[in-house]
Amino acid sequence: MKQWVQNMVKTYKQMNKPDDKLNIKKFSSLQYPQCPFGGDHSGESMSLICLEKDCLQGQILCCCICQEEFHKGHQLKPLKLLLCEYDQQLREYQNISLKQSEKDILIKKINEQEEKQLTYIQDFKEQINNKLSNIVNLEKEFFENLRKFVKMREFSNGNQYAVIETIIQNQTNVEMLSSSVKTLLDTLVVQEIPEKDLNYEEINRIFDFHIKDQKDHLQQLEKQFNQGIEQQIDLLQSKTQKSIFQKSYQFQFLANNKHPQVDIIQPKIVKASNSNHGYKFAVMTPSLDKNQTTVFGFKLNFVHQSNWIAVGVCDLSIVQSKQFGFAFQSLGHGAYMVSSNGGAWSSTTSNQNNVVKCFKFGKGDIIICTYDPKNENITFQKQKSSTTFKLDIPKSDHDLYPCVLFYYALDEVEFIPPEGINKQ
Repeated sequence: MKQWVQNMVKTYKQMNKPDDKLNIKKFSSLQYPQCPFGGDHSGESMSLICLEKDCLQGQILCCCICQEEFHKGHQLKPLKLLLCEYDQQLREYQNISLKQSEKDILIKKINEQEEKQLTYIQDFKEQINNKLSNIVNLEKEFFENLRKFVKMREFSNGNQYAVIETIIQNQTNVEMLSSSVKTLLDTLVVQEIPEKDLNYEEINRIFDFHIKDQKDHLQQLEKQFNQGIEQQIDLLQSKTQKSIFQKSYQFQFLANNKHPQVDIIQPKIVKASNSNHGYKFAVMTPSLDKNQTTVFGFKLNFVHQSNWIAVGVCDLSIVQSKQFGFAFQSLGHGAYMVSSNGGAWSSTTSNQNNVVKCFKFGKGDIIICTYDPKNENITFQKQKSSTTFKLDIPKSDHDLYPCVLFYYALDEVEFIPPEGINKQ
């Protein structure tokens, strides 16, 4: 019920924005079907839309009771609001049209590139499978060598000497000679035989050590592999989401969302003015999506020789209330950032605020930010480096925005949208 109330409040705010008031009357008389589930659902209108692609219910339309019983925690939107937003988009883009020939060229390009990319992925998959097959073969060889070591202990019962005698006696019989040689090879150990023979307890202890060591290596390989591709997968995933593409395209610095001593050079480039040194924020809009991971970056075009500048995300309402200044001494300053001197800054976690525990960076570096609302954190990475640093961001009703915090005059930073990161 609490979530239902929150959604209603959010819907009211969205539907009373100036743009939406203009077209809300179009859908004021919209008729909704009644929920067919009966019981508490009886008489309830199916006015909500479930936006979760992986919803197990497979039910797009739902009522307020459905929301509580079947769609708890799902992203829902009133059908009326969805129509208003769609209608608004149509009106915004009604003057933007393409010729049929232009559309044909673009579709052809998309189809060709899709085919190339899928072929590339298939080849990449085969390469990974081949490498995994090599690992499987190495593992089989490792355990076979252990088995051979055990078989070598059979010398005491004379079996191996019998094999040697058989080879000597059947030098001219190809079939028996081949069989005997194979038997001998199967028992040989690749590793060197120890200087002294080992008893059962010693062999068992050595086996335990090497088997555990082998397992540790495999787990480390798995960890490195997962960490190595995780960020790229997040970036690819973000590119499949239309909302991410639209937002990254629209991210920009605005005059009313910055300190007076920050100049906007271009919509995505800001510079500290030639004035006194001091903390001054520049905040981008729109806000980051709370429902999926967003990857973006900041490039440091110019940094003062004393090298102090910070990038990350912030709560715009808090930063505005402080006149775009920065009171770092205590929590509640509204920002989650890293600074070029290796500093970490958190609005909510004391052991991550005003401490030097991050990597350092400077002029020309690109800092990649991965905002992950699901896992409640943001990860920072210097491009072309494997070093990362993570800050916790607890869930909140407030939105977060990409931001830059200057201190020295004439420092300059450029925002890099998701689609531009790999081009740098």
